[in-house]
Amino acid sequence: MWRFILISFGFLGFSFYELSGGSDYAPVEGSRQALAIERGKVDAQRALAAAQSKPQAPTPAPVITAAAAQPKATIVLASAPTISAEKPAATQPSTPVVDLAKATALTAPAETDLSEQSHAKPKYDVREVIGNRVNLRRGPGTNYTAVGKLRQGDRVLVLRDDGEGWLKLRVVETGRIGYMADFLITASN
Repeated sequence: MWRFILISFGFLGFSFYELSGGSDYAPVEGSRQALAIERGKVDAQRALAAAQSKPQAPTPAPVITAAAAQPKATIVLASAPTISAEKPAATQPSTPVVDLAKATALTAPAETDLSEQSHAKPKYDVREVIGNRVNLRRGPGTNYTAVGKLRQGDRVLVLRDDGEGWLKLRVVETGRIGYMADFLITASN
């Protein structure tokens, strides 16, 4: 019996090999094998381009001569105070770099009611999915492709609600962003 099983497997293996094209096999365009071959070609081209773009020998350091060491241009700062030889630098009046009146006005605390401020919390609209297994879509409509699936109880952050029946969401656990029909999640608080 074991001989029959061994011969059957050998015959099935040879049949599969011949039916799939044998030694003349070529993957169909768009198949996984064809994409893997193309990806291999692209990776080989990238590696070749990276190898060719790297310099083979280090570039020599530039030689600076005495004539090249002389400055070619003079930079004049119009806003910088000039220091003359007659007056020491400490006696010259210095202008403040920062306008102190504006700085204190910008850093002063805002006059708000502290009771309102203590109760102010960031308004995040976090909701839960109430559908069993629902699609998270690329755009607001069923004609857009699904970018993921969510299960009942998954938490989502509502980013935008246009009132058109679709919500732009961010999944709390994964950070994935997409659209979902508003009736598939809990109502806002």
